[in-house]
Amino acid sequence: MTENLKTLRLDGALTIKTAAETREAMLAAFGEAKASKSPVEIDISENCDCDLTLPQLLLSAQATAARDGIVLRIRAPHRGPFLTTLERAGLAAAFDGDSLTIMNGDQR
Repeated sequence: MTENLKTLRLDGALTIKTAAETREAMLAAFGEAKASKSPVEIDISENCDCDLTLPQLLLSAQATAARDGIVLRIRAPHRGPFLTTLERAGLAAAFDGDSLTIMNGDQR
């Protein structure tokens, strides 16, 4: 696999109102990654404004990546709105460091 990482930075409003736009950006990144056999990294901004829509989109993205054979890395800050949303939903797991990294596929 080529390590030509495709990075999608998510910031600003990441809510139900922007779900379609965020989904399209993810699908575009996946299309590029599949064509170039590259991993995708979704990088979530520390200052994003998110609701439960974002974790739902990320879970769907993981399923899509696994189905399509795409290595997916999701990076999120150790603090901020995204983590607060995960905690409120009961989805936050204990982790160390400055950021949360969720990976599927190739662990390189």
